[in-house]
Amino acid sequence: MRQSYRKTYVIGCFIIFLITSCTSSQSTDLVDFVNPYLGNISHLLVPTYPTVHLPNSMLRVYPERADYTGDLLNGLPVAVTSHRGSSAFNLSVFQGDELELKPVIPYSYDREKITPYDYFVYLDEQETSVYYAVSHQSGIYELTFGHTDPVYLILNSRRGELQWDGKAFSGYQQLQNNTRIFVYMEPDIQPQGANDKAASGQNAHLVLSYPSNTKQLKLRYGISFIDTVQAKKNLYREMSGFDPSGVAEKGRQTWNETLGKIKVDGGSYDDKVVFYTSLYRTYERPVCISEDGRYFSAFDGEIHNDNGAPFYTDDWIWDTYRATHPLRTIIET
Repeated sequence: MRQSYRKTYVIGCFIIFLITSCTSSQSTDLVDFVNPYLGNISHLLVPTYPTVHLPNSMLRVYPERADYTGDLLNGLPVAVTSHRGSSAFNLSVFQGDELELKPVIPYSYDREKITPYDYFVYLDEQETSVYYAVSHQSGIYELTFGHTDPVYLILNSRRGELQWDGKAFSGYQQLQNNTRIFVYMEPDIQPQGANDKAASGQNAHLVLSYPSNTKQLKLRYGISFIDTVQAKKNLYREMSGFDPSGVAEKGRQTWNETLGKIKVDGGSYDDKVVFYTSLYRTYERPVCISEDGRYFSAFDGEIHNDNGAPFYTDDWIWDTYRATHPLRTIIET
C-alpha cells in the first residue's frame, strides 16, 4: 500500500513537472509579453497606439479610429507615414449593393487582436475576417468572407493618383511638403472587372469586383518613398508568395531576437508585460527609410545614396534623447 502511494506520488510530481516545464517553455517568447494596447487611453497628451511593425522599420500600421474606445474603423490601414499619424491610403472591402460603395468604408468591428507583428479583426456587419502581417517595407492582408454576395475591393488615396494595370494597383499619396508615399499592391486572384484604369485628386479610388461566393482574397503590397517601381521591388524582395502566416512567423522571430537583447530575471508576469511593452515602444522610432541603398530626403526633395549606412528619420528627438538614446548606445552597439 505504501509503495503504491509512493509510486502515485512520484508519477504525480512528474506530471506537475511536465506541465510546469511546458508552461514555462510556452511563456519564454518575449514578444508574448508585449501588450500594444497599454497607454492607448491618455488623460492629458497624445496616447500610444497599437502599432504593428518590425523594429525601426518603414511600414507601420494601426487601426484608424477616433480613439481607443471608438467603435468604427475608417477602412483598413495601409501605411502610417509619421509617428502618431493617420494612415496613408485606405483599403476597404464590401459585400452588398454596389450603390453603397464609397472611397472609404466605415466598419463596426469585434474580436480585435493586435501583436507587434500581426493584426486580426472581425468586421461584424460585413461578416468578414481580416488578418494582416507586416514585414519591413511590405505587408499582406487575408480577407475571409462570410456572405455570398459579390465582393468589392476599394483602394483610396486621399490626395494623389492610382492606376490598375490588370494585375496590380500602383500610385501615390501626397504628404506634407514635397513628400509622396508610393504603393504597389497585388491581389492573389484577378478580379472580374475594375471601375476604371486610373483615378486622381482628392479621395482618388479604384474598385475591383469579384463574383458571388468568393470565399477569400489575399493582397500583398510594398511601399516606397522613391517611386512605384521601388515599391514593387521592396515587395518582391520581402515576399515570394501570398503567405501571411509565414510573414507573421518571421516577424515574430525578429521581435523575439530584438527584445532578447535584455533578459529580465524575477518580477511578476505583469512587471514583464510593462517592461517588454516599453522596450517594444522604443523601436517605433526612428525608422529606416533606405531602400536598396537609396533614400528620399524630405530635407531637399532629392533621392540620395546611403553609401552603405542606412538612413533613419522620424525620431522625435525631444521625446527620445533623455532615455531612449542612452539605451540605444548600450544595447545597439
